[in-house]
Amino acid sequence: MTRPLPSDGQGRPAGTQPLASRRERVKLARKWAYLVSSTTYLPLSHDQIERELLGLLDRLLEAVAGDRPATEIAAEVGAELVRLHCVGKTSLQCTVDLLAAALLAPTDPRSADRLPERVARLLGALASGYVEAIRSATVEQRGTSDQALLNAVRESQREWRACEAQLDEIFLGSPSGIAVTEPDGHLVRTNPALQRILDRTPSEVADGNLFDFVHEADRRLLLDGYRDLRDGKLDRLRSRPRFVTKDGDPLQATLTASLLRGSHGYVTIVSDDAELTLLQNQLRHQLLHDMLTGLPNRQFFSTHLEHVLHLPNPATLYHVDLDGLSLVTDGLGRKVGDSLLRIAADRLRSVVAGENAMVARFESDKFGILIENSASTPDVVTMIERINETLSEPAYIDGKGLALTASFGVVEDLPRTAEPAELLCSADLAMRRAKRKGPGRWERYDPVWDGRAREAIGLVATMPGAWENGELGIGYEPLVRLADGEIAGAEARLRWDHPELGLLPSERYLELAERTALIGALGAWLVERGCTDMDAGGGADMPLLVPLTPNQLADPRLAGTIRGLIKGAAPGPGRLWLGLPAGALLEAGHEIVDNARVLADLGIGVVLHDFGVTPGELTLLEDLPVHAVRLDSRLVWHSVDEDSLVLAGARNLIALVRQAGITVLAGDLETSAQARWWRRAGVELGTGPLFTGEEGPVTDIGSLIGGGRAGPLQGR
Repeated sequence: MTRPLPSDGQGRPAGTQPLASRRERVKLARKWAYLVSSTTYLPLSHDQIERELLGLLDRLLEAVAGDRPATEIAAEVGAELVRLHCVGKTSLQCTVDLLAAALLAPTDPRSADRLPERVARLLGALASGYVEAIRSATVEQRGTSDQALLNAVRESQREWRACEAQLDEIFLGSPSGIAVTEPDGHLVRTNPALQRILDRTPSEVADGNLFDFVHEADRRLLLDGYRDLRDGKLDRLRSRPRFVTKDGDPLQATLTASLLRGSHGYVTIVSDDAELTLLQNQLRHQLLHDMLTGLPNRQFFSTHLEHVLHLPNPATLYHVDLDGLSLVTDGLGRKVGDSLLRIAADRLRSVVAGENAMVARFESDKFGILIENSASTPDVVTMIERINETLSEPAYIDGKGLALTASFGVVEDLPRTAEPAELLCSADLAMRRAKRKGPGRWERYDPVWDGRAREAIGLVATMPGAWENGELGIGYEPLVRLADGEIAGAEARLRWDHPELGLLPSERYLELAERTALIGALGAWLVERGCTDMDAGGGADMPLLVPLTPNQLADPRLAGTIRGLIKGAAPGPGRLWLGLPAGALLEAGHEIVDNARVLADLGIGVVLHDFGVTPGELTLLEDLPVHAVRLDSRLVWHSVDEDSLVLAGARNLIALVRQAGITVLAGDLETSAQARWWRRAGVELGTGPLFTGEEGPVTDIGSLIGGGRAGPLQGR
């Protein structure tokens, strides 16, 4: 910015203009900004435009005030206007009009005769600088545009060359034959694949005609197709003509042709049907066979099973599960396990080699065998014995002798109306029953058991939705003191009121539910809901017994839920008893036992369920801070007989347990006689149908606790 002119008339040099007042200059700059802004768009705020133009006005006033007008400054001001984008159609005109009127107003008569000349020269210089700046900007913009256009052309040429290279690579490397032909069929260019399909050398194909290589009987039809393509009747020609090899042999092929854009020629693609058929067969084989063993897979086996069901001869379905394969894989590695699987597959095939049979691998260590029975087909027992004898012969892999046995599920005399998937499921369920009995066992399909198993599995599958819909709830049974019949507490159990099947006994679904992730969350919910109900029902001073499954005990959410309950307003920790299965504590690792100790440290009463007379169960009394034990139901159900060795041993066990300060509980009591006998044997608390009656567990714990007594034990 130039130095400002004096703001008043004192000390003003001769020849200065009346715009020396800052107020007048600001006023003129504001007017200038308004006029210029109305001629074009300026990428500045109005205040910024005024400040910029005020600075330019100061420079012009400084130039006109000198003895000789500074035209260089005026030219710079003109160029600066261009920099500020004051380049509208009338921007320069309104600028000159405004400045001429302002600058041609002298106050010093001595300079009046020279002022017009100076102003004219300055405005001319301003216009010249303005025009020169616009010209320079235009030239620069054109140069930038030309350079951008040149770069775009170069990039386009580079991409075109890359595209041509890619097309050449596709053309030369394609497994299908490609030919570019003129309208009459003259070959312009061919790729190596077409030369191989036609069994010709490049020189034999060069300058030839595509139709000359077509079988004479198919040539006319193909010519008609190309003519329809040329006339626009077809967008693309598809045909299956026969070509003739060099030896004169016909070759069936698939031909696709289309017009070549930008010319009157054609591009033709030829595929050898023999190669395509071979590839399709390979893909079909891979889709229908197991990659490891080469046996048919489940999909192929199911299709074959459906076919056999429509044949008149009887058939037998075997579901085979190899016993102990996971031990080999885990102990010796996947490679050894895969080798043993291949050997087992070969041996299964060898056993049924003389039969009309199919052996398939379903997944992992599971196989299927379908035998179409004939008069010479061995019975099921003989066939299974042969299979296990063959599998049990040691197979040597990496110097180690390995052997297997198998468990079987068998469906005989396949019903013709059954679906393949249903039969496979039935065989699988029978195989599971066999595996529960031990390795090398087998079971026939049992419609009754199968129906129950399917129903139970279906129930477990719907448990998440049942929980969300409120079908799963809690039922409460009284804990009764056998000495006086008083209700001393309550036991909480999962209760499923099914909308179709009614109230379901827990044994129908709880064992299967133990295999799902839902069971852990149900355990935490059961404890929390039970404590809340107990507190609301007025039983905060009574114990609440919640039996847990092994997975519920191992679930980390349980301990967190109990900690929250202890900190809240729920019953105190001493009033919460958790029933832990003694068998699970003995069989499981340290994790479950450690969880039980953590719960005991929180003040929870630990109750061992299904407590018997084994030494292992007795050791649990020393390993854990046990509050109570619940006798094994098999002891409770035992016939009440004073001379029974079992009951005599149980009586001694109860005395030993009570001597250690541990409460003894008997569940599943059904008669008064049982209750009286176990009371004399030392049992303190009892539960079961004797105290719940036909109604079973109640959902309102308040009504249970409010009863006070479970009723007299006499006569019940």
